Amino acid sequence: MSYDLLVKGGFVIDPAQGIEEEMDVAISNGRIAEVAKSISNAKKVIDTSEKVVVPGLIDLHTHLYKYVTLWGVDADADCLGKGVTTAVDAGSSGCLNYEGFRKLIVDQVQTRVLTFLHISSVGLTPPFHVGELQDFRNLDFEKALETVKENRGNILG
Repeated sequence: MSYDLLVKGGFVIDPAQGIEEEMDVAISNGRIAEVAKSISNAKKVIDTSEKVVVPGLIDLHTHLYKYVTLWGVDADADCLGKGVTTAVDAGSSGCLNYEGFRKLIVDQVQTRVLTFLHISSVGLTPPFHVGELQDFRNLDFEKALETVKENRGNILG
């Protein structure tokens, strides 16, 4: 069998499989097809000797609403480039701007993005000198609940 990609000779760490040793990882159709001591027959080979090979990492606290919140970073550049395949946005957006966050960031990037909805309706987007919860009029429980219900696949809480 010929694989699409072979990650060859790296030190593989996969706690779920109990693996911590030098191995090869074969990939076909975007999925891991085989992990073994020695694999050949691949269209493309990446030499990972002297490197560590791990499953995609998860960053549990990010802010990814780039250009909208002061702390927003580029999901793909700052996550995928560092081995993070899933990132959890820790409330960059609130119920009033979540739809924009979903359409412009979550739905557009290659990184898998899960989110927490900020308790403030405006999220982390007010002027820097004004905290998002300094004005309790920014709390809209009903709209927040509606936003969560409409986005159950992405909003964790």
